[in-house]
This record gives sequence, C-alpha cells and structure tokens, in this order.
Amino acid sequence: MKKPIDPHVKLTEALVTSFRRRQIVGSRNVAIATAALIQNLVRSAKYTTIDELLALIKMVGRKLVEANPLELAIGNIIRRILRLIREEYRAAATAHLSAPPSAPETPFLGPTTPGLHAPSSHYLSNELSFTSPSGSPRPNLDLGGGMERAASLSNFVVMRHSRAQSQLERSGSLVDLSTSTSNLFMSPTRNEDQGVRMVDLKRVDSGEFMRQSGKLKPVLLQAIEEVQGELESTHEDVAKGAREHIHGSEIILTLGHSKTVEAFLKHAYRDRKFTVVVAESAPSYLGHSMATSLSSASIPTLLIPDSSIHALMPRITKLVLSCHTVLANGGLFALSGTLSACLAARAYSKPVMIVTGQFKFAPAWNSYHDYSAVDFQGPGRLWGDRDELGVGDKYSLTLNNLQQDEKTTFVEVRESGGKGIKKDGGSNGDKGEGGGGGVQVMGSYYDYVKPELINLFVTNEGDHSPSYIYRLIKEAYDDEDVEL
Repeated sequence: MKKPIDPHVKLTEALVTSFRRRQIVGSRNVAIATAALIQNLVRSAKYTTIDELLALIKMVGRKLVEANPLELAIGNIIRRILRLIREEYRAAATAHLSAPPSAPETPFLGPTTPGLHAPSSHYLSNELSFTSPSGSPRPNLDLGGGMERAASLSNFVVMRHSRAQSQLERSGSLVDLSTSTSNLFMSPTRNEDQGVRMVDLKRVDSGEFMRQSGKLKPVLLQAIEEVQGELESTHEDVAKGAREHIHGSEIILTLGHSKTVEAFLKHAYRDRKFTVVVAESAPSYLGHSMATSLSSASIPTLLIPDSSIHALMPRITKLVLSCHTVLANGGLFALSGTLSACLAARAYSKPVMIVTGQFKFAPAWNSYHDYSAVDFQGPGRLWGDRDELGVGDKYSLTLNNLQQDEKTTFVEVRESGGKGIKKDGGSNGDKGEGGGGGVQVMGSYYDYVKPELINLFVTNEGDHSPSYIYRLIKEAYDDEDVEL
C-alpha cells in the first residue's frame, strides 16, 4: 500500500514549480505566496521540539530559493518567519523560567516568624522582610530546624531571581535572540556566597518544555499572520508618508509601473499638486500602464521615451523609483533603465528616492558581482526584425539559449557564410579581420544601482539612508539564517 503524501509536501512542490516557471512574478506576490506556504506548513507539521520545526522550514525555504534564486524576497520571508518563531519560543521559555515555584510543604518545627509564613498579600511577605534598611541580607533566623530555614532561604533566592528576570525582560535585555533556543536551559549556576542554586532543576525541565512546544502553534500561526498582513498592506503603509516627501508644483520622474510608487503618488496628490513624468521603460513598456493609471486619477502625466530622460533632467525636481531588491550595502536591483536615470540625476544634482517595502531588504552583499543577477531576458523585443538591424537577407540570426527555461539570453548576428557583421571595415567585430565574432544583443531585465546614487529609502517602517540598510537587516534576521 502506497504511503500517503503529506499535504504540505504537495503544496511545496506546486509552489516550487510555479517559481521555476515564473508563473508567480513580482517580489510582493512571491513573498505573499511564500508566507502562505509556511503558514500551512506550521499548521499541518508534526514536530516534538521547536528545533525540528525550524529545520523543516529551512528545508522548504532552500527548495523555494533554488527554484528561483533571483527572487531574493523568498529567502527574506523565510528568515523573517524563523526569527519570529524563535522570539515567540523564547518569550514562552522566559515565562516558564520566571514562573514562581510552588511553596514546599514542611512540618511545623517551631513558632512562626512574621514575614516567612505571611500571605502573599501581606506587607511582610515582600523582599523588605528579608533585608535590612541598608540593603544587606539579614542574618539567618533560627526557626528550630535546618529544614525550614533552608526551604525559606531557597524560596527567597528563587523569588529574587524571578523578579530580576522580569525586570530584565521589561528592559529587553533578558535573552540574546541570536543564540540557539537550547541555550535558554543552561545548567544552573551556584551562588558562592550563599551556596544555593539560583534555578531549581526540578522546576525548570528543558526537555519537558521543549516537548510541549507544540502547544505554541497558535502563537506561531498568529505571528505568521502578522507577516502576511504586513505584506498585504505594504502599499498603504508606504504611501502614508508621501505628503512629507512631495511638495507642490514639483515635477517628478518615475520609471516602469510599480504598485507601490503608484499608491505613493496617488496618496500625495490628495494634498499636493504636481506633475509626473513617466519613462516608457522599453522594451517592456511598463511606463504606458503607469501613465494610464496616474492620468485616470487626474494626475498630470507626461509619457516620454527613455532617450529623453537626460534631456528633461534639468526640469525634474525629484526621482521617485521602485526596486526589485535592496542589498545590505545599500545598493539595489531595479528595472532596466534605472541606472541611466540615476546617473543623469547625479549629473544634475537631483535627489533619488526609492519607494519600497522592507521585505525586499536582503542580507546579501556581493550579489551584484553575479553575472546572472541582472536576470537576462529574451532580446527579441530589442533587436526587432532584419530590416531594423540593417542586415537584410545577406546575414542570418543565430539564437543562443543559455537558460533552462528556453529564454534567449542574447542574439548573435552572423553573415550567411559564417563571418560576423562588418565593423571597422572588416568582417570581424573586433579587428576587422575574417572570423566569426558577430554582434551580441544582451537583454538584462534589472540594473544594479550603487548606494552612492541613492539619497533615501522610503519604506513601510520609516525613512532610511543607504548607509543604514545593513543595520535594519541585522535587526530583521538572525545571523544563523543568513545561509539557509
């Protein structure tokens, strides 16, 4: 009899296939799909300890990242959820450690002492009943037996320890979130002055607590739902600060069609009157849909070809752009054409503002060194037909497929006899000599923009400079999750 496949395995394979075929595109859509899968995984997974759940999420995350390595938002959401799970687990472990112990039952060995057996609401039952006005511990009281004295002193030490832990928890310095979850249950230390254990091993059973971690599933699901809500409301959260960045009578330049930029500009137009210049962003021509959407909202919009960006830059007051991914060094990957616009803006000292969600911040430093990080697409819309190339019937087009998804990375134009197009008076593309050099037409979908070309990042968590991005990434993800 064939063993039934777990539901989360089927969902994982289906999403991996969608990512590999690029049926789900866009950082926000990819992030929402990833968060939904992890939520179903946590809901249906069977685990005994929290470490097993973390390992399972990491395994699924690696499969998703391998399906489409260029969508860094997949790994960002996985890392964010892993950190939230650790935080919820540590909060529960802290509450378990800080729980007051049950008072031991001891036989009556003598007259009671006020404060030692007073009710919890009595004023003598607090710490002042055991310390002198100067703050030093009072001498041990002879209660007629060593057993009751040891029990009372143990209760006093544990009570002081639990109160100190609660104070540290309120101050935010109780645990180190970058350490492993098992470090919360370290061997108890011994107080050399009093010779009493600070934590009772019978009260703090790490194995028992970790075996009951399955009871935290509702809390973990709620934390993942918060991530999903944050992703779904990214456009609205980013647009809330539009009024502070856009002023009246400005001329704003943008590229392509970004839902975040669209919501940002529409929200700003409620209080400010300005004009938007949209570059058509060939060969995708996403600027056409952006211009249509803005003009339908009664925003004065001008659609221009990409070749006019540098000519109109002196009239532009500000650039409001979107991005695909933000790296830890403050650089970013954005739609092709963004780099040329940013270089023109620097030449004319125009501010460049990036409007994006913080879920796009990736803990990667060297991605821009990767040749494939710019995501080469098919250049069919770049080279057009033969007449546009001026090759006529004498030359043939040789397509070079370098990707497994059957997308043409570049097109090479060769003479029918095998020689390359004539350049510099010859048939070879480099030296004018005979050969088969040819012309390669590259079509990259993204540009890498250096951090020095960016002035400000406007996110759903506030405004940040490029030099501060690494700090935000450090606070958002754990170091142990940088490599999934």
